[in-house]
Amino acid sequence: MTAVQQRGVSSWTLLSFAAVVFLVRASMLMLGPLLVELADDFGTSIAVVGQLAAATFITWGITAPLVGPISDTYGRRPVLLVGLLLMALGILGSGVAWSYGSLLATRLITGVGSAMLPPTIMAAVADTLPPAKVGKAVGFITASSWVGVALGLPVIALLGFVGGWRLPFYVTGGLSLALWVPLWLRLPSGQRHLGQSIDLFNRFKSIGRQAAPWYVLVANSAQQTVLIGLTTYFAAYMIKSHGWDEASTAPGLALIGVGAVIGSFSGGFVAGRARRFDWLVGINLVGGAIVGLLFTLDFSAWIVVAMAFVASTLVSVSMPILTTLIMQLAGQSRATAVGMFSTSNQLGGVVGASAGGLMLSLGGFPAVGLLYLGAAVLSASVIGFLMRRSAAFRLAGSDN
Repeated sequence: MTAVQQRGVSSWTLLSFAAVVFLVRASMLMLGPLLVELADDFGTSIAVVGQLAAATFITWGITAPLVGPISDTYGRRPVLLVGLLLMALGILGSGVAWSYGSLLATRLITGVGSAMLPPTIMAAVADTLPPAKVGKAVGFITASSWVGVALGLPVIALLGFVGGWRLPFYVTGGLSLALWVPLWLRLPSGQRHLGQSIDLFNRFKSIGRQAAPWYVLVANSAQQTVLIGLTTYFAAYMIKSHGWDEASTAPGLALIGVGAVIGSFSGGFVAGRARRFDWLVGINLVGGAIVGLLFTLDFSAWIVVAMAFVASTLVSVSMPILTTLIMQLAGQSRATAVGMFSTSNQLGGVVGASAGGLMLSLGGFPAVGLLYLGAAVLSASVIGFLMRRSAAFRLAGSDN
């Protein structure tokens, strides 16, 4: 164990990382409460404005795996500072956008900056903590990101109501810029690798030629399909099936965010258990079954809300566990691996939203529930039949 690992991560650094991922999650999802006002201001439809969110996720998915090798080669500090600054400038620029095209450009910048942050933060945690403590730290950071949904989105909606759609961008961008200053002053410089090649191809090759990381990526993408799908279609289901209006769905959406916070935090503790794979298979199957039943059977409205809370808690347990596993497999290419993992998150989000919409058009909400149940079964099957039997995870100290 290195001296850095013995020192570990300071409480200030861990809290700062938590604040960063909170702002990342809030900035990526902040368009939702503002869509109607943006569409009215720019003279277009909600569907067209909604593509701004898709554009942000696309730049995220492209950037995240590419920035990992840079972080692994030149250190975490410069990548973290550049990413946070880009995100802050992108958000602030969105606040002064004068047209749909200018807002699209600033959201693309926001996506690039945001994508640089979670992989770098997760790798920095793994760099500086002993393996036994990494899972809990990752769980804490992942849970903090979901606070951006449970707390950040309602606040953004309130700010938009009080001061118009530009105010949330000014506040969120200002907070990001304010956080950048103490990080620039206090983050350790780390070791510089001057003259060292990024060696992009070999870093991906060292991870991609193994089967075990691909198991993790597939399991995570399937599980993200369930979680993002639940988040995406819950409000529409309550409006169409129970006659709620948009305002009435806000508490339910907040509870989904709270459930994801609890699940992510709990996942950090499950990550340290010897039989984590057995736990994860059961948790994934139960969570997927609840999501499937939620959209399929005719329960009363508040029972559906309670089911959504329990389901979001369960299906979010896997993320810190799988993040920890892929970093253990990656060795010194941790940020590269977490970048690939981040892209699998975005793939799951696209499938959860797009395939969910297709199933909705073909068979209504019961078909949506069946899709998410199938995704949960796929995730549990990969974990139970492939990951649990793989020698690579035993060699990495992942399971007994």
